[in-house]
Amino acid sequence: MDHKTKKAQIVIATLDSERQSFTFLLMQTNEKRGEFWQNVTGKINETETFEEGGLREAIEETGLKIESIIDMIDLKISHDFIDERKRNCHEKSFLLILESKWDVKIDPKEHKDFRWVPMEEIFVNIVKHKGNFETLQKSAHLLKHWGL
Repeated sequence: MDHKTKKAQIVIATLDSERQSFTFLLMQTNEKRGEFWQNVTGKINETETFEEGGLREAIEETGLKIESIIDMIDLKISHDFIDERKRNCHEKSFLLILESKWDVKIDPKEHKDFRWVPMEEIFVNIVKHKGNFETLQKSAHLLKHWGL
């Protein structure tokens, strides 16, 4: 069996109390990586579980504080693909629900911008990859039933 690089995709959602709805954090990759919008994604270290690595990546890529996390949900979505470095990858997806927005800190080696997108504005062309949209769509569906 071929070795697969483990990756995690993390949807980050916060409650927008004014709208009584959730907003999602999207990250724009830098010029070197193609300048497209996506969820937080990253490679999992050999000693980490998908959950541990996904949480680490979310903290590294956004500067979120672990104490602001309300819940982490395994979305039971996985994708197999070849990444931009020609690695054979297996990716699992998770939803992180946070108390509120924070001062997002992006790493310019990976991203050039971020934005908060209301749940009602999540459409198929908002992100580049179909797997990112599928993950956002399932997250939005779960949050509609999660309760405010």
